[in-house]
Amino acid sequence: MINKSKYIQAVFLGKMDYLSSMNLQEKINSLVYSNKINQTILFLEHDKVLTYGSKERISQSEIEKLNHNSNDFLHVKTNRGGQVTLHSPGQLICYPIINLKDNFKGVLDYVGFLEKSIIRTLGYYKIQSHTVKQRRGIWVNGDSEEEYHENKNPSGEKIAALGLKIIRNITLHGFSLNVNNDLSFFNSFIPCGMENLKVNSISNILNSSISVKEVAKKVSISMSEILKIPIPFKTDMNNEMRALEQKFE
Repeated sequence: MINKSKYIQAVFLGKMDYLSSMNLQEKINSLVYSNKINQTILFLEHDKVLTYGSKERISQSEIEKLNHNSNDFLHVKTNRGGQVTLHSPGQLICYPIINLKDNFKGVLDYVGFLEKSIIRTLGYYKIQSHTVKQRRGIWVNGDSEEEYHENKNPSGEKIAALGLKIIRNITLHGFSLNVNNDLSFFNSFIPCGMENLKVNSISNILNSSISVKEVAKKVSISMSEILKIPIPFKTDMNNEMRALEQKFE
């Protein structure tokens, strides 16, 4: 029998509102820490929401005012790192809740793992992608060797964003990958603090509709190949949610 501390499972949950997903992550984080459940990677989608990371200087009262005056997006102050980013239907959300010390040399090693997993996944679709110096996330149609300029955006288009939180060596949050989401929503704010940032998606590049669940499974395979351990991918949302809820009782 595989030790729970070493075993990782992936679960596709479909669409879930952002606040519920935060609550679920925190509960799983606590259970993984106490070794009551297996390490878990959540794959899901969110309705339109703008989330503000720890680098955003915005108060809760300002968040409440934005929500009072906005009919387009939910606004949420979150505990992940980074700045403001967008989640919307058609975008794959990946929240790994895993033990950092069991699997990685440190935070930077873990970030590299997430970036490599995304790049490897995009490779399944014959999409070349890369990281950018001193920027977090994954880019397409750019130059991975270009020099960093603080007040200048990279030449490519951002296709994935990262934002993390680690509590007692157990990870929270993760990354978003544009699959078939409406890219025009990114014009409504300044993504990741970069004005006029160009973005892209898998479906836009391929000129073909791609299933978010299909991409989630490929991310799971990529993660398994990089870590060199099996990561079973489960798609029965109801059974998995019932099993998790029983753990919380």
